[in-house]
Amino acid sequence: MAEGWASMTKIVGATALGLAILPAIVAAVRQNPSQQPPTFRTSTEIVLIDTQVVAKDGTPIQGLKADQFEVFIDGRRRPVVSAEFSRATESSSDVGRRAIRPESPQARNGRIIVLAIDQASFPSSARASAREAATRVVDRVAPEDYLGLIAFPGSIEIAPTRDRSPVREALESVSGLRVEALSSRFNLSAADAVVLKSRESVTTKEIIGRECKDRLDPVCPQQVMQEGGAIADILEQQAILAVAGIDGVLDAMTPLPGRKTLMLISAGLPMSNRSGGRLALDAETTRIGRRAAAANVNLYVLYMNIHFLRYFSPEYGKKNSSIFDDISLFGYGLEKFADSGGGGFFQVEVDSDPFVDRALRETSAAYVLAVRAEPEDHDGKDHFIRVAVKQKGATIRYRRIVTIPR
Repeated sequence: MAEGWASMTKIVGATALGLAILPAIVAAVRQNPSQQPPTFRTSTEIVLIDTQVVAKDGTPIQGLKADQFEVFIDGRRRPVVSAEFSRATESSSDVGRRAIRPESPQARNGRIIVLAIDQASFPSSARASAREAATRVVDRVAPEDYLGLIAFPGSIEIAPTRDRSPVREALESVSGLRVEALSSRFNLSAADAVVLKSRESVTTKEIIGRECKDRLDPVCPQQVMQEGGAIADILEQQAILAVAGIDGVLDAMTPLPGRKTLMLISAGLPMSNRSGGRLALDAETTRIGRRAAAANVNLYVLYMNIHFLRYFSPEYGKKNSSIFDDISLFGYGLEKFADSGGGGFFQVEVDSDPFVDRALRETSAAYVLAVRAEPEDHDGKDHFIRVAVKQKGATIRYRRIVTIPR
């Protein structure tokens, strides 16, 4: 991976999106090149925050002024000095609207977009859905965009390029590598398994009662617990593989210049929203969000909900009594990752087209907010950011964590 991606860094260094910011601020930042993370570039007094503001259909909203934004650092409001808008490119879904829209004064040099496919989240029978969603992205990115591909685990890696041919060719090799965690003796779902593994007293009794009510075997409760634990262990390994895969993608994207977009295609990352239970990966989502900020990466997720149709298909063969809990279990972690990475989460039931179009519209432009920090903010530690905008019907996306140098 290193050689191809290193050469990519040189190729796009001069053409990657450079958001327009005040010359004086740029000069101040350049005096401190060691400051991290680059997403939240800082001078002695100024913190720069990349922010997307979009309408209900994902179209970037132009013309907002600094006084329409509110920025809070650790809950304390900070003055917004300027708000500069820059358009990276025009997504293919916006071409038809070009005639009625004024041209942006900033040059459109194209985005850097990396498609990441979690092959271990897809069973072999559902690999076509992963390929189809990825193909939709390839079809819709603008000609000036750089598009790369990583499928993990595995060796499919295409450094970002304007040539779509190698990406299309590589997609033909994308597989479904998911190890099925299906109950053999009992009708246990993934959500059931997580509950059994965490030994929640009330719900555990309900599951055991359901599975053992027609069985005379006195060891049935123990067998249910054992089988649930085994399924939960497989799910935990799947989650660990997914997190490691995302880490690897961020490793590859970090050296690339400018603002980047990671579009993750996954059939689910099993994560429980029960505090203290198994598969509680909140610390990992926070860490990934911090890494994305440091690498100047926005994380968008297409959650391919293959679970509903599969659980009611002849292939699966058993009725799932908690199908919606399973759908939430596999989607919750992905949604947390997207939120921490300053991007969007889209649950795809059948057709990925509208979600791909929206993601590409959203990432076609952004604001850079120049925010005045207070002396106590400059402590070299993580700070939590909240951004609000005075614009009716707007959705705002930004990364939640900033490290402000001393």
